[in-house]
Amino acid sequence: MMIAAFLIENLKRIKILQKEGIITKKYIKWFGLSLLVFLVSIFLHECGHGIANSIAGIPCSTGFNKVGDIYKYPSDSDFRAYYSTTQAVLLDFGVPCTLLLCVLCTLLFKKNKNKLIQYIGAALATVNSLLRFVPCTCVLLTPVFTGKTHVEDEYETGQFLCQMTGNNFLLYIPALVSEAITLLCMIVILRDAKKKNVQHVALYTFVSFSVFCIGMVIAFIMDEHFRINWNAM
Repeated sequence: MMIAAFLIENLKRIKILQKEGIITKKYIKWFGLSLLVFLVSIFLHECGHGIANSIAGIPCSTGFNKVGDIYKYPSDSDFRAYYSTTQAVLLDFGVPCTLLLCVLCTLLFKKNKNKLIQYIGAALATVNSLLRFVPCTCVLLTPVFTGKTHVEDEYETGQFLCQMTGNNFLLYIPALVSEAITLLCMIVILRDAKKKNVQHVALYTFVSFSVFCIGMVIAFIMDEHFRINWNAM
């Protein structure tokens, strides 16, 4: 609901900016670059799951959204018939890969003097931040407002930690860590964008949220058609 309200409010701003002749090709370029970065980043994230499972001796398939049984597709009724019975992998590379990109590209945007590298770094940092910030926000807030659990990678890691240690306090720690890292990176990006005299930061923010929403729909569709099969090592 909060994201929907944010998008509606900024749609009004866009109409105002259109009348003032402010919207130019640079925002379209930002959208295109961010969408490309989103699809590549989410694919790498899923490949991280595939590599980790393969090393752990769990055959699986990955695409742009879901991990399932090897040689299976999300539309198959038995997509996770085997995978759902396996033990979660603690050393999963999916989330660390996304967080690493998030942190490194935030530093790239902050420290590098080259405008093009700053631009690409900002897109990579923003997209990868949203890739973990939004899901982790759902993990943390869904139980508060609905009493139900929202399962994401960090929640599954928390479950595994609880099983290993017998300490239920650890259940939401991975989600809190991802939330803190991504929130910090987004704050740094927004703060430094103002320092670098980037105009209409709110519009760039709106476009980035739009990319996340549209990108998830595209990823859901592509997940059915483009997959990698990972054999157990």
